[in-house]
Amino acid sequence: MNPQQPSEGSGLNRDRADEVMKAKGLHALIATTPENIHYVIGSQLRASNWTMQIYAILPADPSARPCIVIPTNRLGVVAQFGITNVDIFAYSDFFVEGTIEGKPSTADIDLFYSLLQTTVVHQGAADALFAALKHLGIENQPIGIDEMRIAPDIMARVQSALPDGAVVPAYKLFRHIRLVKTPFEIERLRRAAEVNERIEQELIHLIAAGVHEKELADHYRIAVMRAGGTPAMTAVGAGPRSALPLIENYFHTIEQGDQIRFDLCMQLDGYWGDTGRTVVAGEPTPWMKKHFNAVKSGWETALEAVRPGVRASDVFHAAVSRVQQEGIPHYRRQHVGHAIGLELYDDLTISPGDQHILEPGMVLCVEVPYYELGAGGFQIEDTVVVTPDGYEFLTHMERKLFIK
Repeated sequence: MNPQQPSEGSGLNRDRADEVMKAKGLHALIATTPENIHYVIGSQLRASNWTMQIYAILPADPSARPCIVIPTNRLGVVAQFGITNVDIFAYSDFFVEGTIEGKPSTADIDLFYSLLQTTVVHQGAADALFAALKHLGIENQPIGIDEMRIAPDIMARVQSALPDGAVVPAYKLFRHIRLVKTPFEIERLRRAAEVNERIEQELIHLIAAGVHEKELADHYRIAVMRAGGTPAMTAVGAGPRSALPLIENYFHTIEQGDQIRFDLCMQLDGYWGDTGRTVVAGEPTPWMKKHFNAVKSGWETALEAVRPGVRASDVFHAAVSRVQQEGIPHYRRQHVGHAIGLELYDDLTISPGDQHILEPGMVLCVEVPYYELGAGGFQIEDTVVVTPDGYEFLTHMERKLFIK
C-alpha cells in the first residue's frame, strides 16, 4: 500500500489567516484540536486520549513550513498519510525493531523507517513545542494557541516562558478563519453532501410497514463506512418517536401511517455532511400536510434571505415568522441552521443572537425542524454555499413530504 498522497489544493484560507495574524500581531497560530490541525496541514492527526498532545504550527512567515508536534509513535501515521510538507518535532520514547534492508516493505514503511532514523526526539510535548518555535525564530514573539486541547500545565509553561500577553487564545481565531471556505473545501463538502444524500435516498426506499428503525440506522452507518466516511448522528425516528430531536436508541417498528424523520450526519475526508427529510409510510393526515407545509415555507423563506451582507439573525427571524404565519403560530427554535465544514457546527448559527454577516464562501446547513411530542416531527435540511449574488445548493434531493 502506498502512503495516501495529499490531495491537490488546500483547505487553508491563507489570505484570511494572514489577515488575522497581522491584525492580532501574531507570528504564528498553533492548532491543537483535530479539526484545526487538519486545517493547517491538510491531514487528520488524532490523539487517542485526552492527555496526548498533538499540535500544528502555522507560521505568519509564508516562506516557512508548518511544523507539527507529535508523539514519536505517530510517525507511522504521518508516513501512512504521506505528510511531507511539514517539519516534525517528536517527543517521548517509542521503539520499533528491525530494518527494511532487503526485506519486504511498502512505501509507508519506507517513509516510517526514514523518519525513525532522522527525527530528533524530545523529552516531552512542551520541549518539542519550544524547539519548533526556536526553529521558526519566534520563541519570544507573540503567538496564538488554540486553547481547547493543550494541557493546562504546558500552556502555563509557554505563558511563563514568553513575555506577558504574548500568548493569546486562538480557538475562536481558527474558527473565524475557517468560516469562509476555499474552493478545495467547497468541493470536499459537496462530495460529503452527495454521499449523504445518496444513502438517505436508499433509506427512503427501504421504508415500509414492518421495518424496524434500527434496520434503517444500521443501513445508514454501514453504507457511510463503505463509502469511505465516518457516520455520526443518525436520527431515525418513526411514528411518535419522530418528535425526538436526537435518537440513539432504536426500538420502534414502522407501522402504516407513521411518519419518519431523518437527521443524518457523517464525515468524509474530514468534512461534514448533514441532511434531513421526512417520510410518511402511507397516506399523510391533514395535520401532517399542514405542519410540513409550514416548515417548508419557513425553510424557503430562510433561503430567500441567504445572500452576502445579510445578518444571520435576520435570516432566523424571517424563517420563524413565516412558519408561525403558515400554520404553527406557537413555533419556536433556537436556530434554523449552522455553518458546516471541518466541524459539524462551524462558528456561525442562524440564530436570534448571531451577528455574523454572511460572506461569499460560507457554507450553511439550513434547517427548520419541528418536534411535537405525541404527534411527530418534521425535517428539511439542505447545504448551501453563499455566492456573490445569493447561494448555490450542495444538496439536491427533492424538498417534499415523501410518501411510501
